[in-house]
Amino acid sequence: MTDAPALLTMAHGTRDPRGAREMAVLLDHLRERTSSPVGNAWLEGFSAPSPVVAAAELVAAGATRIVTVPFLVLGAGHAKTDVPEGVAAVRAAFPDVAVAHGRVLDLQPELFALARTRVDAVSPAAERDGELLLVTGAGSSDPDANGDLAKAARFLAETTGHRWAEIAFAGVSWPTADEAMRRAHRAGARRVVLFSWSLLAGRLERRVTGWADDIRAETGMEIVDAGRFGPDPAVADAVMARYREAIDGDPRMNCDLCQYRVPLPGREQRAGSPSAGGTGEKVLPRVLRQRGGGPA
Repeated sequence: MTDAPALLTMAHGTRDPRGAREMAVLLDHLRERTSSPVGNAWLEGFSAPSPVVAAAELVAAGATRIVTVPFLVLGAGHAKTDVPEGVAAVRAAFPDVAVAHGRVLDLQPELFALARTRVDAVSPAAERDGELLLVTGAGSSDPDANGDLAKAARFLAETTGHRWAEIAFAGVSWPTADEAMRRAHRAGARRVVLFSWSLLAGRLERRVTGWADDIRAETGMEIVDAGRFGPDPAVADAVMARYREAIDGDPRMNCDLCQYRVPLPGREQRAGSPSAGGTGEKVLPRVLRQRGGGPA
């Protein structure tokens, strides 16, 4: 046995058997990263096990402490209502077990690096002129989560070199992905690259790919699919980062994605620059000179 807490991920349920199989693969990656017991609970009633049943399996394996991590990519309704209810149920069922709770995966460097790999696999870097990067999500009634997807799309475009990026949704919010693709065609897009900001295979993602097939047939516009995150080792690394945060505290000074902490493509020289000294780059004067102005 280990003294480290057990890890319990909490994912929203899926009726797509591919999603359940991918979750099993992800759990194997997590077990390679910790000697503590690892399990997953589903938040929807049509998927099993529930949080209490999954926690019981960890306790039976010897866990006296559990860290719960929402296996959710953004902080929408599931993260703000269903997950807290699940954590409360676990604490009530096992009052002698210490339960710490982690954050949703959110916008982590590991996920952006994986997203760039997915995009690069279908989009040659030298051929991105006139190409739309369309980042899609499930869709939420929560403006906070929808706004985070917009940030994700912009940040991804900043690091792939795309100069045209939009977001769209499978439902609930606007614009839906079919609307966004038709709008891109009317605007003269040469090609659309889809990337689904989602963790596991599911019916909502399939809805978007179905729309893409229809619009490709209607318009003749080239639409390529970069996929989703999937049960990749990088996703397991992102989960473990949230697990360690819940144990040791949040180590950030400002943000996960700060260019002075993370070596981003095209900005690698900025990572590690001393906070007091900056990078030595005179950004504002250079911009003013380009515009024909003088120093500030």
